[in-house]
Parts: sequence; structure tokens; C-alpha cells
Amino acid sequence: MTEKHKTKSKSGIELEFISSDILVSKNEDERIEYILDRVKKNKILIMEGSLSPMEESRLIEIDMTQISDEFPGIEFATLGEKEKGFREKIIHLLGGKTGGLTVVGPSRLVKRIKKDPKRIFLLASKK
Repeated sequence: MTEKHKTKSKSGIELEFISSDILVSKNEDERIEYILDRVKKNKILIMEGSLSPMEESRLIEIDMTQISDEFPGIEFATLGEKEKGFREKIIHLLGGKTGGLTVVGPSRLVKRIKKDPKRIFLLASKK
């Protein structure tokens, strides 16, 4: 869908599903900027692939510096990649990812986010 075909719902919550192809070509700072830019537009992102622990730390660090009355911060959860067998180790050596999922949203919409090893539970509301 192109940008001009997107519609904004006044009463709903907008979810944006992001392929790992979009983020793989960006460096860490560009990925974090991309994520925060979307979340500041009140979108909940569902991203293919998991954030590394370093990316999670950096996302929290940058988020904390941008908190204000207009932007109360983010909530997120990451499901890790599959167990690393030989195949997964080779893929990682080549710079690829083998799975995972990350959900990021503005704290004004995300009322509760919880994860267990295989699922993420998200409660979102505009109120």
C-alpha cells in the first residue's frame, strides 16, 4: 500500500505490520529512529524479527530522552528467535535472522503487554 492510499481511523487503533526486509537495510540508529517515528504517530508496530538485546537497550535509552507530555513513551515485547542449531548459526554468521517477532506501541495506547516464551498478549485502548 502506498502512503497516499493509507487511511486514518479516528476511532480505531492503527496496527502496522513491518517485514524484516524494511529494517534489514538500516543501521541500528536508523531502525530505532524508524520505530520511534511510527510509534509517535500512535501506531502499534508488529515487526517480523526480534530486536537484539543491544537494540532493546538502545530503544529504551533513546525513548527515555524523548518522553514529554506529547509523547509518554513506548511499551514493547520481543519474542526471540528459534533455538540455534547448525542451520541457524550459519544464517547468523551471514547476517540473517531466523525468526522472532517484536511489538512496539505508544504507552498511551498500550494498556498491558505481557509475553511468555511463545506468545505476546497485548491490550490496547484509546481511553
